[in-house]
Amino acid sequence: MHAIKPVIQLAKERALFRFSALAIRMLQDATTSIAQQAHTATTAHEQKTFSAAREWLATQGPVFLKRLYASYCGYVERGMQTMYRDLRQGLQDVSADTWALIDDETIMRQIEVERRVLRLRDADQLSLGRLNLMIAQLHDEHDVRERENPFRPYLMARALHDVLCEMSSTSDLCAMLFDHMSGALATQLPDYFAAIREVFESNGVHARLLARPSSMSRREREMLDGLPGFSNTVIVQGGGNYSGDLSGSPSMERVLSLLQQHSTDVHNTLRTPQQENQANLQDFVWKIFNQAGPDRAPSNARSPDGQPNFYRQNAEDESSKPHALTSQLHRLQQEVLNGTAAQGDAIHLLDLHSELETERLSEMERVSMDLVAMLFNYIGKDTTIPAAFRGAITRLQVPFLRATMQAPQILELAEHPLRKLLNRMASLAIELDAQSSPGTEIRLEMMRAIDKILNDFKSDMTIFGDVLAQFDTTVAKILREADAELVHAIDALEEAEKDPQRHDVLVVETVNALRERLLTVQTDQRAVDFLIKIWARVLVHVDEDDSIDSQPYRDAIAELIWSVQQHDVTERSVLMKLLPRLVKQLKSGMKLIALSDSATKQAIDDLIAMHAHVLGMIQAVPLKASTSMESLRQHFSSLRIGGVPAENAAIHAPTVPHIRLQAMLQKFEVAAHLHLDSDIGTLLNSDVSWLGGMQLGTAVEWWADKAYEPARLMWVNQQQSFYVFQAAPEQKPRLLIYSSISLIKALREGSIGMIEYAPLFERAIQSLLNTENVQQQLTA
Repeated sequence: MHAIKPVIQLAKERALFRFSALAIRMLQDATTSIAQQAHTATTAHEQKTFSAAREWLATQGPVFLKRLYASYCGYVERGMQTMYRDLRQGLQDVSADTWALIDDETIMRQIEVERRVLRLRDADQLSLGRLNLMIAQLHDEHDVRERENPFRPYLMARALHDVLCEMSSTSDLCAMLFDHMSGALATQLPDYFAAIREVFESNGVHARLLARPSSMSRREREMLDGLPGFSNTVIVQGGGNYSGDLSGSPSMERVLSLLQQHSTDVHNTLRTPQQENQANLQDFVWKIFNQAGPDRAPSNARSPDGQPNFYRQNAEDESSKPHALTSQLHRLQQEVLNGTAAQGDAIHLLDLHSELETERLSEMERVSMDLVAMLFNYIGKDTTIPAAFRGAITRLQVPFLRATMQAPQILELAEHPLRKLLNRMASLAIELDAQSSPGTEIRLEMMRAIDKILNDFKSDMTIFGDVLAQFDTTVAKILREADAELVHAIDALEEAEKDPQRHDVLVVETVNALRERLLTVQTDQRAVDFLIKIWARVLVHVDEDDSIDSQPYRDAIAELIWSVQQHDVTERSVLMKLLPRLVKQLKSGMKLIALSDSATKQAIDDLIAMHAHVLGMIQAVPLKASTSMESLRQHFSSLRIGGVPAENAAIHAPTVPHIRLQAMLQKFEVAAHLHLDSDIGTLLNSDVSWLGGMQLGTAVEWWADKAYEPARLMWVNQQQSFYVFQAAPEQKPRLLIYSSISLIKALREGSIGMIEYAPLFERAIQSLLNTENVQQQLTA
């Protein structure tokens, strides 16, 4: 499944993103449906259920959406892991101890869920059928089974039913909500399934597994002839994934044999020294081939010296190790440095077995040499990289081999500077024209970096980290100065960020910190909006004014949330005493920030409406789940005005007001597609992983009207809150300016995507795996 993993992963990410938007619309439609049908109630009990449903939707909506999304993510993740894998026990493994009775509740749940699934399945049978077929064919299955589709309607219905049952107080309320929500969900499913189909089809996966011509053209056509010694090569999707007959390559046969032996010998604990060496070798190969391909290294990683300290600490140990082939490798390295390859675009790959005395190598070194040879054969034929850059990168073949002879674990460590340098150069070169700026300047800098390694590398591994840091610095300068229009945009953004008003920065950071706290609290959405949009500004104002006691204003957060939740008769007197003081406090805060009369009136109207609703719904029976005032105060007591220090924040939200940004862009006469969202909203710290591959020079595709168009990341500010892309010359305007928040959301929804789905090294390793013969052993 190595070859199909990227497209399945992309489909999963699109499905989860679409589901979050779909769930919001479903909740809105269900609210409208229940409100419209409330007058049709014929009995007092039914009317009470309608009232309870409307109240539930008004108060539990945000928490419901969060829990529904988490439940659905769990089901999809499980479905991804169990696609076309039978985990059921065989009859020969069943004993009396494994039998269990199925309770009535489980049976009723299954009936209820299956009844709604029929409605969901009928919403768009054509798209669902095609999805089932695509997924079956990706697994080389001829019998299409919907239960193997991780995006099937049953998982939605199951997640919806489970969450409603957990959060509903009665079975009647649960049944009504489930009925209306499943109906609303059915109307949204055609767009949902169409979005997932688009992921497969845009990556060349159709119902018959045919590559889409336009996609292949955009990626400069994948390598149809495969590696030397490989045959029967086919493309499953974009990105250079090969599968073919491994028997033609003796090196690959030896590696495959080690992989197969690992699966049979891994549990043998009583070994002779020879068996132990063999087991270590098998484990070495297994780790290399079992690396996660599509995952990308974090972007803009910063450390004091530009590289991880781990490699500097180990440098002395590595440099002190002599090697039998040192003189031969040094000779080859000098020949490459002085050879004709340095002059043109020609790709020169050495036959390492004929050039070196391989009989002097250990088995692990021989396997490492085989892997390096196959890696650079892949690079030499990777047409996603222009020939001029491939010719340069392949000159690293000997230094790469020399380093792996000295430290074979390089092949296992994704963060090793040598691997990062190789990946960086390849990623930067994708769709870059070496005959025009900035491609010409970048190629010259690439040649200088490679020449330095060829000339200076002997045994000290720190050279790779130093070269990578210098290469990144120079590339950043080249890209920044590549175009006058780009320079104006960068100057405008830097000017907007100069001398930021402390107040503006604190407001943005406080809003984000407050939003994180509110995510775990069940309350009226109008109260959340008031706290985020108005009260955060009040908190910053009183925090900056030493003459004002800020504690009452901080306490108002917990008091407002407590006052708009459900109450019983025992709490009524406390609520009635609190409200006058709370309203006075809120009015005082709005006056401090000079809120406009219209905004103040709207806020007061909302507060009155919320509390009128609460007072009208006082429960006669004491509530068991009512959140206490004390717990709310404790929850918000550690709220820091200004949030967390910028260096500790996972997502760097812009702190420049939109008005100031717009003014500066206009002052510098910058024309660009602007995506300047600074509202973190539902984003969590984990969402920063979407920016994982966004390094300077990264080639991307962005959705422009009706098609994807190429673009390149040209600049990122020091705070990593603004990203500037440059599109093709024919695009008007040519620049795209994204805030970090907007870029995360664009990557998540698919309106921007990286052309290179995984770094070069990982793509090369995947290309060596035959999906049918090897992947089953890797996932066993």
